[in-house]
Amino acid sequence: MSVTFVLGETSVTLPDPAPGYPVRSERRQAVGRTAGGQVYVYDKGVTTTEAILPFESLTDAEKAALAAFFADEAEGAANTFTYTDSHAAAHTARFLDPSLDFVKVAGGVWDVRVRLELEPVGS
Repeated sequence: MSVTFVLGETSVTLPDPAPGYPVRSERRQAVGRTAGGQVYVYDKGVTTTEAILPFESLTDAEKAALAAFFADEAEGAANTFTYTDSHAAAHTARFLDPSLDFVKVAGGVWDVRVRLELEPVGS
């Protein structure tokens, strides 16, 4: 199976991320305490979902395609794109880090962890 990143006419297909990656949902709330010790919560009802996808054993071509998509299409975290996971579920996604830190594990073989914010398409 595979996953895809799509923005406009540009599409990148990568092998599935390694199993066991974290997906976290977080309710965005500002929490504080008054001078008198009272806890207050400011809640606008926004929940975000973040996934950290570990891609292992990417080829030089897959690394180059992902790096070009990140830099030229998504422009880092600036633009959203469509991420289709290995279960064919499409999400509106955004990179959450300003760089991709590839690790060379062998000649022509690369690992990278990609942190995305995910929403169902259409939300």
